[in-house]
Amino acid sequence: MSRSQVALLGLSLLLMLLLYVGLPGPPEQTSWLWGDPNVTVLAGLTPGNSPIFYREVLPLNQAHRVEVVLLHGKAFNSHTWEQLGTLQLLSQRGYRAVALDLPAHHAQRHDQQGSRGGAPIGDALPPVPAHPHRPAQA
Repeated sequence: MSRSQVALLGLSLLLMLLLYVGLPGPPEQTSWLWGDPNVTVLAGLTPGNSPIFYREVLPLNQAHRVEVVLLHGKAFNSHTWEQLGTLQLLSQRGYRAVALDLPAHHAQRHDQQGSRGGAPIGDALPPVPAHPHRPAQA
């Protein structure tokens, strides 16, 4: 490789680096996903001895479809669905969506000892039969 080719390669790499650093990145807000900013996310606690924190959106249009229940993984909570725009998108598409916080995942719920509160999910929800012809066992 000649000196001129090495110099040209070096200048090309320098130009690419300057373009990478100097050009603006993609926009932060994904407006194509959220579309309508008028979606209201409601938050609350279920009544009872084992309250569960939830976030809910109602359908924006009158064409109400089915309800959607959103659960999260171990490292997340119901706020994740709001941050991703999933709750807003479902509302815009005519769905009522409820995002539940699994016990001990809502960051602001603490028991009196200061640890993360929550009851086992089995205490809050009735058992669901896995087979339609056999009764559920508690």
